[in-house]
Amino acid sequence: GIVPRCISAIYSEAAARPENNITIKLSYVEIYNELMFDLLTDVGVSEQSGDLAIAEDQKGNIQVRGLSHQAGGTEEQALHIFFQGDTNRHVAEHALNKGSTRSHVVFTIYVESRSRVESSEKVIFSKLHLVDLAGSERVKKTGSDGVMLKEATFINKSLTFLEQVVVALGNKNRDHVPYRQSKLTHMLKDSVGGNCKTTMVANVWPEAKMLEETASTLRFATRMMRVANEASVNVHLDPQLLIRKYERQIKDLKQELAMHDTLAGRSRVQYEEYSPDEQRELEAKVSMYLEGEIQEIELTSLRMGMECFLSFRKLYQQLRTELAQRPMGAPMSPTGEHEAAVGAGGAAGGHEPREGEVGEDEEGRGISVGLAPAGSRPPMEDRGSAGAEQGDDDQDVSGAQARTQRPPGGGSDERPPDKQAVFADWKAKEGQVFEDAFEKNRGELKDKRAEMKDALIFANTKKKDIDEAKEKLSRKQADKAMHSAAGDEELIDEEEYALIKSLKETKNLYRDAFEKHSRIKMDVIQIEHLMQQCKAKLVSGFEEWYEQKFSHLARTAEADQADGERYDPQEMFDMIQSDRLETHHPDELAYHKARKNAARDVRQKKTVRGGH
Repeated sequence: GIVPRCISAIYSEAAARPENNITIKLSYVEIYNELMFDLLTDVGVSEQSGDLAIAEDQKGNIQVRGLSHQAGGTEEQALHIFFQGDTNRHVAEHALNKGSTRSHVVFTIYVESRSRVESSEKVIFSKLHLVDLAGSERVKKTGSDGVMLKEATFINKSLTFLEQVVVALGNKNRDHVPYRQSKLTHMLKDSVGGNCKTTMVANVWPEAKMLEETASTLRFATRMMRVANEASVNVHLDPQLLIRKYERQIKDLKQELAMHDTLAGRSRVQYEEYSPDEQRELEAKVSMYLEGEIQEIELTSLRMGMECFLSFRKLYQQLRTELAQRPMGAPMSPTGEHEAAVGAGGAAGGHEPREGEVGEDEEGRGISVGLAPAGSRPPMEDRGSAGAEQGDDDQDVSGAQARTQRPPGGGSDERPPDKQAVFADWKAKEGQVFEDAFEKNRGELKDKRAEMKDALIFANTKKKDIDEAKEKLSRKQADKAMHSAAGDEELIDEEEYALIKSLKETKNLYRDAFEKHSRIKMDVIQIEHLMQQCKAKLVSGFEEWYEQKFSHLARTAEADQADGERYDPQEMFDMIQSDRLETHHPDELAYHKARKNAARDVRQKKTVRGGH
């Protein structure tokens, strides 16, 4: 036969290559009525469910999940495995063949080759599918009926799908190949066309009465010849050997790098990841570089450069977090060093502050006029009083100061009441109807949930009783089977009848409890929906009542708040002072504006010089 000869040839070739470590595994699967059965397991075909699944990996390799693979150490073991699986096939007799196979079978030989001489991570995988197709049948000639008719239908259908796949592969204009139409074509997806070699052996019956079958088989073989194959060696990389190879390469590269550092006169160069202590030391260097205390940081390795960038990012994130937490408009607080310098004042320069003088001497000037510090600006109240001395309108100034304490819109201080405080009082009066409906539904929901819990507990109890009754009944039937094997008659005794009756009654109780639980659950869902509706009505009713009663106060408060947030205190003071001058002294308005702008420019220039 073809299969024994292939097995013999493979083992002979493996013996002729002692430099390679060759492992051979075998599998045997039967496709019967579009169900897949494992022929090499200890479980008989009649006891299998036939639900073996075909899976495809990312590389397009086809695998059968749950299919056993047996190792064939020698040629004799491999032949024994094949003959053992061959005896489990479905075989039947019809008018034309006394031993007609009623299924397709696929005997697969898996070969894995590794080099014994070279320490290489390369592994060569090969797979040989030996497919025995059931013959196509004409039901009129075979006289099949019943089960054999059903088998013949599945056989002819799968062969038709296989022929469609072959036709699609032979047509270069076809983009889609219908592999998934049957289990046979799906399993042979990576073995018909593409990266494989396909050979077909056609069995014909050269007699006149079989002329139609012979012609059909030869046409199918002719179509198979058109399938294009591009076979290549399947080389995979062993992950464990590959990791060992990379570890050796990394070790060699580290030694070579250390040698280069020694020759270049560099020592203690860090190439590994920095420890926490080393990271803190580098962060201190980066901080000194940012403060200008050191002019440069010497980078001794790429790792040090990466760690420097990480330190820069960490410092930047800390600064951004600090700025985000600072209130809007708050002044920038100086660092500790700057505070010490400011506290020392002119003592650092050897000068003592003289009484009666304003500000500090400006260095580099022939005439010492003096510059006022940035924080020496008088408060707004003093500036308001000084403005009052320039005119006779003391009453206007006091009025301006009073206006700075109120929003510029002149709105009322009355605000709408808090919703939480008003809501409780509203529920007890206007919203009593909604509150009563909500409480009623909540009480019903509590009762229904208690009933549902009791029903669930009862159903779980009955489920345990069913399991115990099934276990007792199975033990009883097993004992009965042992006695019947010894020659006793298979009769249902009183104990077995009682167990069957009890099991049936328990199942009915469990079904009733489960249905009751389902009904109560639907009621709970309905009540929860009603509670949501009541809650929505309660909230919407309160919002409508609150809007009708306090809407005018809310709008006034919003307008006052919008006007109050438009100006800061300094802008409010400037605006009030400008209004006063425009009303009572319009001829002095230009003078005061020009003086204010000039003072602002001087402050900005001093700030710029201090920054440099």
